[in-house]
Amino acid sequence: MDETGPATGYDGERAGGATYREVVRERDVRILAISRFMAKTGISVLAYGTMVYLARGGASQFQLSLANGATFLAALLFGFQGGQIADTVPKRVALGAGFGVQAALCVLTPTLFGTGVGELLLLIFVASALAQVVAPGLKAAVAVVSTPAQLATAGALVSVIGSIGSAIGSAFIAPILIKTTGIEVVLYVSGGLFAIGAVRVLALPEERGPQDIRAAMRDVDWKPRALSLTETARWVVGNREVGSMILIGAIVVALYQGFNTLLPVFVRDVLQEDPANTVYIFAPAGLGFLAGALYSPRLMHWFGERRVAVVSLGCMAGGMMLFGILDTVAPVFAVVSPLRLLELFGITVSTKTLAAGVIAIPTNFGSTAAGAAIQTFINRRVPVEQQGAIFGVEQVQTNALCLAAVMLLGAVSTFTGPRFVYLVAPVIVIALIVWLVVYSYRSVQGEHMTRRQALDTLFSEGSTVSEGSTGP
Repeated sequence: MDETGPATGYDGERAGGATYREVVRERDVRILAISRFMAKTGISVLAYGTMVYLARGGASQFQLSLANGATFLAALLFGFQGGQIADTVPKRVALGAGFGVQAALCVLTPTLFGTGVGELLLLIFVASALAQVVAPGLKAAVAVVSTPAQLATAGALVSVIGSIGSAIGSAFIAPILIKTTGIEVVLYVSGGLFAIGAVRVLALPEERGPQDIRAAMRDVDWKPRALSLTETARWVVGNREVGSMILIGAIVVALYQGFNTLLPVFVRDVLQEDPANTVYIFAPAGLGFLAGALYSPRLMHWFGERRVAVVSLGCMAGGMMLFGILDTVAPVFAVVSPLRLLELFGITVSTKTLAAGVIAIPTNFGSTAAGAAIQTFINRRVPVEQQGAIFGVEQVQTNALCLAAVMLLGAVSTFTGPRFVYLVAPVIVIALIVWLVVYSYRSVQGEHMTRRQALDTLFSEGSTVSEGSTGP
């Protein structure tokens, strides 16, 4: 890195110009990217592997939603505290401990306790709770190892690599393992991925500061204040610029998680395929992740992080709604499906399956680009010493919405089927966030706000985050 030093977060200007090639040359950035990949892939294999396992056994959509909801409940309860721990102790200590315990749990659970539904749900919950230390620590470390000129590209690289890992875990590794082996192998592979992450983060440079993670955990207030709507409302109003950006990202993540949670039953009941064949059906969706990886830094440099996040939301919402009217649009999208190449080998694929693979491309682009935009936005505008807590707040608010969306959409899908839910999901999730904004301004400032004004608040610039105001 050059002598300009790491980004501080106080500079609100966009600093573009660094290319992926320049950023990848930095050893510490490579370590963060690989560790982020292992973290996201490991938890994705664990959670989605469990859902595919249950779906193949005939489980209902609501039961699958419970499995995925366990990840969001853990983040909701411990997200802010995990961010505080990531800020208090050196990054490699917090990250190494989090990864190491996750790996041990994945290996020991099937060996000592078995793979019943209860054991699997508990494992997902605890592993996700530990991820609340790992995820904020990895995100905050980007600002430590990058210069201002490298920040957008480095942040996008780490975020996108994580999104790709999540996609590979859910769309490829988990279904293949369930189809060819069993749930025990899924858990062992997840543990191996976490172990690799633990080894990699230990190669980060040493940081000054207290090394005792147990003392840091004792000093944290474990009371789940994030569950208070009043505290959340105060934070949203007091940190308008960062808060509104986090809420936009929360919408995208909630839609993506809702999309993934409904997918096994959608594949089984609508496409009439084995849920384990998801890897083949949605292989073209990798083009969306690739586009997000390649172009999100350039788009942020040209248009800014907020505009990129809004466009990503449009891609995500539009893709989901097209799944809801798949019967109508399938003939149009099936014509341009890359899966038609299978016909050269004598493999016949249904029109709806061909179309589903194409529609997933913009959906996955939206999820990837939005994650990169949110992380870069926070890395630029928040002081480094507060970023772990801010990312912890992001985890809490995002996962609160994800938990509500996944459980609500899963319950509705149980009675109506996944196609109807895909059609109305964007409206439901955006309505929840608009309601939160309206509630926040009414309860904190006594200010009446219309739904249109709440939308304007989300998509326009506001006040910057104030020093010391890092969480509810």
